[in-house]
Amino acid sequence: MDLTIFRNVNSIELAIYKKPTSADITIHYTSNHPWEHKKAAYTYHINRALTLPITEQARAQEWVNISSMAKANGFPIKLVQEMKDREIEKLTRQDNDKHERHKKGNSKKWAIFTYHSPMIRKVTSLFKGTDIRIAFRTTNTIQQQLAHKTSDKNPSGIYEIKCSTCQKKYVGQSGRPITVRHKEHIQYIKNCNPISAYAAHILENRHEFGTAEDTLQLIRPCRKGSRMNQWENLYIQTYRQQGKLIDEQQVSEENPLYKQALPPNRRT
Repeated sequence: MDLTIFRNVNSIELAIYKKPTSADITIHYTSNHPWEHKKAAYTYHINRALTLPITEQARAQEWVNISSMAKANGFPIKLVQEMKDREIEKLTRQDNDKHERHKKGNSKKWAIFTYHSPMIRKVTSLFKGTDIRIAFRTTNTIQQQLAHKTSDKNPSGIYEIKCSTCQKKYVGQSGRPITVRHKEHIQYIKNCNPISAYAAHILENRHEFGTAEDTLQLIRPCRKGSRMNQWENLYIQTYRQQGKLIDEQQVSEENPLYKQALPPNRRT
């Protein structure tokens, strides 16, 4: 528990032990990580200092250590002080609400979101006041950055095919290499079979189609499954709002979550 135990004549006193070689390194304040991840270390140290039965002198020394660590990692001391105040309020509230929580039980559920930028807050804020708690995972850990990544020049995922005449686009998904799906669209056109929206657009409007190099583009690499379906629906709705989608492609009812997920410069 990282404790130092002092045995006196009539009592035993506790203090928090800190290794002489401790580097006091945490996620830097300016790092592009969720705020929950950046504050986690300080929440832990503050909670430990407030809850362990250490002496007041040891508690004061631990606060000096926390402040020093915060300063070394770019955190404003005022911000860490506010975290301390909130932790004190939280511990007080937990004592007062313990009986009430026991009666209601733990009915909250967790939802995990991938943190790419602070824009994700626009989506997670919609869950305030619900029984769903929010957690984040990141895509920029040291392991992920150093891990060997294979290069797939022809992956599966969400793709777009451009009409060479009107420049409008068809958005689709494929669990196979997207060039295979492109060949199928072209074969539909050559057989005068409007089975896909892209083929119907070319045939009904007498527009021109092009090669995969000129008209095919991968929008989002991903694997087949429910996540791919959501990405496809998001891009279809986005392209429709921006006036880029061909008229022949049907659009399901608009999902307000997709609009919240888009940056302001990509909305109409």
